Amino acid sequence: MERDLKWVVLIGVALAAAGCGDSNSTPGAGGGGGSPGAGGAAGDGGSVGDGGAGGDEGESGTPALSALSKMPRYAVVSTDFSSSSIAMLDESFELIDESWLSSGTTYPGLVATLSGDVALPTQQQSAESFSVIDRFLTDVVSQFFVPSGNLNGQQRTHGEVGSSGFSSNPQDVIFVDAHQAWVPRYETNLDPDAAEETKGNDLYAIDPSTMASTGERIDLSSLNTTELVDMPSGDVEVEVLARPSRGVLVGSTIVVGLDRISAAFEAAGTGMVAIVDLDDESVDGLELPGLKACARLVPIPGEPDKVAVACTGFSRPFGVEEQIRASSGIAVLSVGDGSASVERVWRVADDDGAAIAVSSIVALDETRVLAVAPGNFVDTTDILYEVDLSDGSQSPVHSSSGSYTIGVSAYDADSGMLYVPDAASNAVVELEEGDDGFSEVGSTQIAPGLGLPPAQVHLLN
Repeated sequence: MERDLKWVVLIGVALAAAGCGDSNSTPGAGGGGGSPGAGGAAGDGGSVGDGGAGGDEGESGTPALSALSKMPRYAVVSTDFSSSSIAMLDESFELIDESWLSSGTTYPGLVATLSGDVALPTQQQSAESFSVIDRFLTDVVSQFFVPSGNLNGQQRTHGEVGSSGFSSNPQDVIFVDAHQAWVPRYETNLDPDAAEETKGNDLYAIDPSTMASTGERIDLSSLNTTELVDMPSGDVEVEVLARPSRGVLVGSTIVVGLDRISAAFEAAGTGMVAIVDLDDESVDGLELPGLKACARLVPIPGEPDKVAVACTGFSRPFGVEEQIRASSGIAVLSVGDGSASVERVWRVADDDGAAIAVSSIVALDETRVLAVAPGNFVDTTDILYEVDLSDGSQSPVHSSSGSYTIGVSAYDADSGMLYVPDAASNAVVELEEGDDGFSEVGSTQIAPGLGLPPAQVHLLN
């Protein structure tokens, strides 16, 4: 799960919670047709992979949402961590619908309304489809067609809940083709008698043409490890779970960021990403020594065979700056057929006095990224930096007036525009890239009447 949301939620919510719902899928009437999509960039910038099939220009499916007046270019997710709303905007970042889909949305056959823990895929399937991931405790992936607003279908990602109370906590949807997509399931079902489809800690397969489970999964438990934890009774060995999060498709290889944290969040393993070869569904792990919690992984604009991964570090107890500094950083990986290698790595600990700018990463190119250094709620606030991974230099891009208030930004490499969600100002700040860096050119409030601050901006096509 993305660090900024994960830790905000964990601070205020108990770690153990019961799951909900059933394993139903709700398919639309038709859908899945049309020409293949181009796999364009989502909210993290860039484009990798081939994408999947579209849906007859949004005309298929079951009527559900209001039709959009034009094709959207951006989506903004606003949330207070209890309710959510998704706005659609055009190529000029003008609002098309300020709350197209929200926690108040109802329609026949709805599996679940939006919770406060919502994300969009790293890459949408096509320009004509729009998928939404409702994560912890809801466990639903939904797909709509645009601009029609018709529903293609919804799918639970936890199978039958049973008595274990398992919540799969889906983190992404990685589209392969018209009939195959993989959902990283962050949580592990701790019930030793759990059925295969409810085990979690894996990639869970759905057919995007019908939004139904295929019954397949790729187990990632081979990437679990153990760590010694200092307890009052002495050192105790605990299992560290892979905890897959965001992923990118490169050719026939899926690369998935791993949090690698124990069930009770008291220990973390060496940083790692999962390398999944879809040709034979084999699994390998690429270690990132000296780093921990490497969950967020994003494509790099103009570099179809490379990805960037942010390792946000780990501390016990939570929030110890020295421990986080020692275990956080950003790496660039080169991906081949069923393999990957580290091309460059920047560790915060290597630069004395460097800001811990590793959260909500967005790649600009193969050497430059944008990342947030969160405030500490006492004497520092969020700052978004441009980080040069070749030498570790940092340049401030945007400062917020609060802590954990700058969310996931969207960067358009074609226009040089950057859109930064800032909950403290309750607006998306618009910046333009020039020879001297980024400069602010405006801001947009998203549905101010709802009282939901913006948290994520996504580039859709």
